[in-house]
Amino acid sequence: MFDRIWTFLKWLFDYLLTIIKTLPRDIRGLYKLSRNSLTIKYHVYRKRDFIAIFRNNVKYYKSKPCFISEDTTLSFQQVEDLTNQLANYFLAEGYSYGDVIALILDNSIEYPCVWIGLSKIGCITALINTNLRATPLLHSIQTVNAKGVITSKYLLPEIESELKELNINKVYLFDSKNKLTTNISNGCTSILSFETIQLYEQLEKCSIQPTKPIPYNLKHPVFYIFTSGTTGLPKAAVIKHSRFFLGSFGFIVATGITDKDIMYDTLPFYHSLGGWVCITHSLIGGCTTVLRKKFSASNFWKDCVRYKCTGFTYVGELCRFLLAQPPSEYDRKHSIRLCCGNGLRQNLWTPFVERFNVREIYEFYAATESNAYFFNIDSHPGACGFYSLIAPRALGSVLVRFDPITLEPIRDGKTKLCIRCKPDERGLLLGMIENNILHAFDGYVNNPSGTKRKVVEDIYKKGDRAFNTGDVMVADKYGYLYFCDRTGDTFRWKGENVSTVEVENILMNLLKRNDVVVFGVAIPETDGKAGMAVILDDSSLPIDMNTLAGDLKKNGLPSYARPCFIRLTKHIELTGTFKVKKTVFQEEGFDLKLINEPIFYLNPQKQIYERLTSEIYDLILKEKIKF
Repeated sequence: MFDRIWTFLKWLFDYLLTIIKTLPRDIRGLYKLSRNSLTIKYHVYRKRDFIAIFRNNVKYYKSKPCFISEDTTLSFQQVEDLTNQLANYFLAEGYSYGDVIALILDNSIEYPCVWIGLSKIGCITALINTNLRATPLLHSIQTVNAKGVITSKYLLPEIESELKELNINKVYLFDSKNKLTTNISNGCTSILSFETIQLYEQLEKCSIQPTKPIPYNLKHPVFYIFTSGTTGLPKAAVIKHSRFFLGSFGFIVATGITDKDIMYDTLPFYHSLGGWVCITHSLIGGCTTVLRKKFSASNFWKDCVRYKCTGFTYVGELCRFLLAQPPSEYDRKHSIRLCCGNGLRQNLWTPFVERFNVREIYEFYAATESNAYFFNIDSHPGACGFYSLIAPRALGSVLVRFDPITLEPIRDGKTKLCIRCKPDERGLLLGMIENNILHAFDGYVNNPSGTKRKVVEDIYKKGDRAFNTGDVMVADKYGYLYFCDRTGDTFRWKGENVSTVEVENILMNLLKRNDVVVFGVAIPETDGKAGMAVILDDSSLPIDMNTLAGDLKKNGLPSYARPCFIRLTKHIELTGTFKVKKTVFQEEGFDLKLINEPIFYLNPQKQIYERLTSEIYDLILKEKIKF
């Protein structure tokens, strides 16, 4: 009896200490959450959409720079005028409320003006990845039933064949004024099956007066943003006015960005963070946003100094690219006080802070279509957010146990409800779906099956519903949340679950390099998947294959998690949002018939990595060599 009482008292003491330690963070987080909710409710009550808020900012800031791109600046008033011209032009062209126009344009100062202007007449802009070609491009445009396409004279030759297959009569070219040339900008070109119109020439004839206000409707889409398409064809996520508010105000409130800030946006504009959230820092928050055509690691800090930027956003491997640059006088010469984004690996967090002196890092978790989202508001290294220990359900998300094979939530045998995870237990993240702006799931365009697959039922109680993020996370005893990996990236080997992120981090630390990709590959007549690592081949940093297996063991990597195959490659392709394209590597596996690059296998007897030959490859397939 005494032991049980003592155990309880120790637990109670530890629990109270944890509450005391996290209380300031939780109160601050709940305050920000409440402020975000009240701000949105206020504008909803006033029946104001983002256009109305922006126009109020135009009255207040007028000549203040809204967007800056290279040597071109648009003030708040100039953005209002240009977007009014766009609205008037497309209205005269016959486009109306609910029509969809595909935007295939590189980063430019005109890009955000397009969807702002089209929103003023209720048209929906589909933000198309400029890297898409052939089937993925056609699929994206056809999925949303686009009636028109806006692109540039530079991209047109690359996508001309795809556009010819569409039933589109006109293609609008929107090139920066200083890049217009007379031989391309004259109306229709005879070699094309559709008419091309240079927008700037037409806009000069259009009025800068506002068009007739559109009906107030929070459920009407502002634009469609496509999932990255690292596997399969892209899906178009619906960004309604309600969700637009959620993302826009959410970031401003969480990070504390004010109208005094100058934000640096170097992310792709077809991406939700670069082309939506970062833009609304100006539209809604009143700050100035510097837009860059394409990310450049060598010019990043130079630009921040040149434009006196105070903050920037990042995704994926962007911060790693900055760390990989040689030391420079600009590393600490800048005025950056904050950055926000997702994908800053835990092992890079402290080196990034120490080198560049960026103290406020707002790592967050969110996805374009997801209703699960949270922020790391106190720059806790490695965490992408937290849940409040005093009000755990305020977050609107929950970690549940899942089957690593089926990737489905594990159910309680009696209640048939999901089983919530304990601290330090990896779980599948679900976002509870509720009938309000904060926790709605709007689904995908013309894809009811894809929408249905993302919904899980019976979580806390019978009948409730949640969005399945497909992401694996873990929460520590303080409530801090850490991203582990996608469920599709977790593989099972030797009866154990292997985290690709964990293996990648250990390899990166061990090899002193950052270009590492880990995934699972199938071996005939073998349960689960064996680990395979693809490493960028750098002659200046040779890898000792004789000692690598032993070094992995010394660094605490379990035997089942050590890669069975290692491939050295000359190129690791990334998406526009700096995510590694694993699909091709996974499809090729360790098949020497498909790969001309060196592959090494972990010799089961010697426990060292040796070159994979065609003879050894055949022995593996014939089960003569087993791992």
